[in-house]
Amino acid sequence: MKTKSLLIAAATLAVGVIASQAAVYSQNIVGYYNVAVGGNQFGLVANQMNLDNTNGISDIFTGGLVSDVDGNNNSVIWLWNPLTGQYTTYQYFSAADAGTDFSSSVAGWYSGDGARHNNPLPPGSGCFIQNFNNANPINVTVVGNVPQGTNLITMNQGYSLVSSPVPISTNICSGAGFVGYSDVDGNNNDVVWLWNPVTQQYTTYQYFSAADANTDFSQNVAGFYSGDGAIHNVAPNVGTGFFIQHLVPGTITWTNTLTVQ
Repeated sequence: MKTKSLLIAAATLAVGVIASQAAVYSQNIVGYYNVAVGGNQFGLVANQMNLDNTNGISDIFTGGLVSDVDGNNNSVIWLWNPLTGQYTTYQYFSAADAGTDFSSSVAGWYSGDGARHNNPLPPGSGCFIQNFNNANPINVTVVGNVPQGTNLITMNQGYSLVSSPVPISTNICSGAGFVGYSDVDGNNNDVVWLWNPVTQQYTTYQYFSAADANTDFSQNVAGFYSGDGAIHNVAPNVGTGFFIQHLVPGTITWTNTLTVQ
């Protein structure tokens, strides 16, 4: 499988642990992170927070987005539908611009008919943010609580736009527990599609189990491989999403666990 060079977008994370009085502590980790999207570019932004278990797109994105009362330079969100294999797009309007255009006075993502949309974007999923018709880079802010405990991400046959469910940059196989479908012949292996924000293209690698990698490449390590047998450290930065292409019928479940001691 042909691969391209990989460069993952930068993101920053700020979190805090909140404690209550009388030595009774809350284990909630609350905070935000920023994801950079270049001028006139697309950024594949992940939701790795849990905001009141609703995670509406007009609630979790709280800063850095561009609004234009005329709708010429507004940031655009591209939501992937794995069932149809298509995107749905909305424009961002600030409260002031929405009030002028739609009599809404509530910031968020709007369709052309003036309807405000708050589709759920659960932890462990992602979307494209388009920095549209704007030469200046933006920093998209995502807020919420860090999901703790066991997080399950189910992927059906086809393309799923996912992310690590928690804001930690680690190898998704060895560090975050991803186990994909593997075929020793490389015909039906799961494929990861990593978005390169500089070239605005994808880099792809195939998943091999330890046994299949040992047979094919003499490497007894499960993970994502390029066609030359090199294993790659797939560790997207905080706030970065990616596609998993699951070729065979049925589902796979990614189980990830985070516990704060």
